Amino acid sequence: MPNRHRIQLATKALALAAALWLLAAPVRAQTVPAATWAQQQSTLCTEAIRVTEQRYGMPHGLLGSIAKVESGRPITAMGDVRAWPWTIDADGQGLFLDSKEAAVAWMRTAGTHGHTYIDVGCMQVDLAMHPTAFASLEQAFEPAANVDYAARYLHGLWQNEAGQDWDIAVGLYHSHTPMLAADYRDRVAATGAGILGGTLRQTPLYVRAIRQGSLRLQLSSGHVMVINVNRQPAMRHRRLTACQIEQILGPYLNTRGAPACSAGPLPRPARGIVGPRDG
Repeated sequence: MPNRHRIQLATKALALAAALWLLAAPVRAQTVPAATWAQQQSTLCTEAIRVTEQRYGMPHGLLGSIAKVESGRPITAMGDVRAWPWTIDADGQGLFLDSKEAAVAWMRTAGTHGHTYIDVGCMQVDLAMHPTAFASLEQAFEPAANVDYAARYLHGLWQNEAGQDWDIAVGLYHSHTPMLAADYRDRVAATGAGILGGTLRQTPLYVRAIRQGSLRLQLSSGHVMVINVNRQPAMRHRRLTACQIEQILGPYLNTRGAPACSAGPLPRPARGIVGPRDG
């Protein structure tokens, strides 16, 4: 049975790869060189960003810098990083598909198996945290729709929580955890200024931990808190009851006996935070 199961998985993987290739092949005409195709596709993000920044009165280059951090890939050279519209981040697994058709096909096959958070498109909108953002998968990958939703979300943060401060709003776009928001804000600022960072210079240990996808914090109680750093904050925040707060903080407190109250199941954790784990 184990061997048969592995053969079945391998067969499905080959079938998926073949399907993605067949879907992408008709889109890119054989007469179009790969380099030209890449420039044409990346321009879809660039143009959508230009129009959207003007529509919402955002600082010039702000959305473009965020997009490079979120979905950037080299186009004509390693230093020529541009946003890519057919980008997927499935729980930290980054994919740069060749076409919209290939990206949608991946989502409808492999994307439905065992993935919790999937970010898509030029601005890497998380479909789990923003379930009503798009009417369909096709629309989610459409550069104009993807960038417009991200811009409206960012503008809403700027207008409300950030107190009309773009620096704060950019950090909140990624996380409501102060340290993670600050790190993300620095990355966006460095990208906007054309600064190359983290490649030829020594990187602090905590930065390397963050780039690996999670930061483990040792608590005085002996527990370990794992902070997921690759998540945007949720569009809506749920208000916790006193009992639910007690459930969350209980492992960190030196309390004895049964909880003072009994609460129902906890709501989904706020984006960017994963609950406590032993070890």
